[in-house]
Amino acid sequence: MKKTAIVVAVCLLLALLIGCQNGKGDQESTTAGQTNGETTVHTDNGGDSSEPGSSEQTEAPTAEQTTGGTAEETTEKNTEEETTVSTVNDGPIEVGKYDQFDLDTYMRPLWEGRVVHNETVMFIDKGDQKTLLYTPDEILSVRSYDLKTEYVKGKDYDLVDGKLVLLEGSAIPCITREVYYGAGSDSYLKTKDPDGKDVFTYWGEGTAMVKWQVAVTYTHSQFWQDFRQESAADTYRALISKLEKGEDATVIFYGDSITFGANASSQIGCEPYAPTWTQMAVQYLAKHYGYTVRYIDPKLSNVARVPEDSRFGERGTITYINTSVGGWTSQNGIDNFNTYVKPYIEQYGCDLFAVAYGMNDAGVAPANEKKQIKKITDAVLSVKSDAALMIVATMVPNPNATNGWYGNQHRFETQLLKLASEYRDAGVPCAVMRMTSVSKAVLQHKDFVDYTGNNINHPNDFMVRLYAQTFVQTLVGYENLKAD
Repeated sequence: MKKTAIVVAVCLLLALLIGCQNGKGDQESTTAGQTNGETTVHTDNGGDSSEPGSSEQTEAPTAEQTTGGTAEETTEKNTEEETTVSTVNDGPIEVGKYDQFDLDTYMRPLWEGRVVHNETVMFIDKGDQKTLLYTPDEILSVRSYDLKTEYVKGKDYDLVDGKLVLLEGSAIPCITREVYYGAGSDSYLKTKDPDGKDVFTYWGEGTAMVKWQVAVTYTHSQFWQDFRQESAADTYRALISKLEKGEDATVIFYGDSITFGANASSQIGCEPYAPTWTQMAVQYLAKHYGYTVRYIDPKLSNVARVPEDSRFGERGTITYINTSVGGWTSQNGIDNFNTYVKPYIEQYGCDLFAVAYGMNDAGVAPANEKKQIKKITDAVLSVKSDAALMIVATMVPNPNATNGWYGNQHRFETQLLKLASEYRDAGVPCAVMRMTSVSKAVLQHKDFVDYTGNNINHPNDFMVRLYAQTFVQTLVGYENLKAD
């Protein structure tokens, strides 16, 4: 009897030791899954999984919450469904052209990939440390805005703690605080200087701003974690279907100076002569679908001139019409519709109408902005009832401006989203190109001077690219273009 009792006791002790060892092994396994930039994410069939890059984990359901199995069976199932999501972007490094304008390179979405090409920055002070959209792994190139002059690492600049810094004697342009905050009383811009004093501030059209900016190309190992435009491809299915079939289509743009083309380098007459955002976006679509872009010159004195037709194939023709006028408000858009829009819809048709006002409506209440835009889009539908609509919510102007430039622009997007939803409920294809949210996301990483064309309310080539990319993402979605 005693021998039997001893054997039982030894067996119990061994079982206890084995159980403790297994528990320790499980803990070590979980810890190992969270090292080296990876997060172990537990999922269940009915719950939400953690977002990529998040350290949060979804709790496994308890036995009371689970049907069709015991608690042990549920634990086993969840263990099998564990997935490892990397927080490090270790995708391929694909370097495009960064010494000239190249359509494919410029239209690579900035929220994807591991290489950023020609991201612009501007040094106000020699002691500035400039951050970029991502933390760089390696700087491939720093060039003048026109891309003609390449600066030397270790001589002109260096990368310190993930930031771009100027070195003593650098040839990289630096405007200095004295010049930037020392503009004359004829300046259109006021901001607060480092001491908090309201002062006239440097601004300008043409090359006044971009001559101080440099273009940085670099690699990184991060995923974009901020706002990104959702595709509305389902909304624009009819237009996409026409492009897929090789049928002709007409796109009309109507807005203010940004949609006119300010301040693309092609418009201000300097290299690399990048197209306007509307031209760049339509050219990219034409190239993808094998189309020719036919530019219609409205022959109106205050609209942009058009280039020669862009030929990427003979499958079909995209007719491009842009009657945007610099300085116009949405009220100007309403008042001039019958001259600037209606005749062109009647003559050429309209598959997509993109309306892009708001930057000059700083003092307009958001609800009234919605009403103003609706008057324009309703007028379009009265001429072409089956036209698809795209409403562009403007980028925000200089957030440091203290003399009226920065007003309600950042509040319009919410109202425009409501308007688009109302149209869709009524059967009208309509979505919002959310440049307000895009520009706010950029401002989380960069200063306004880094990507402005005039330091008040115009984009430079870098932001022009983001406009064009966001248009393509809204209309068709890059993910769908890859699948074609």
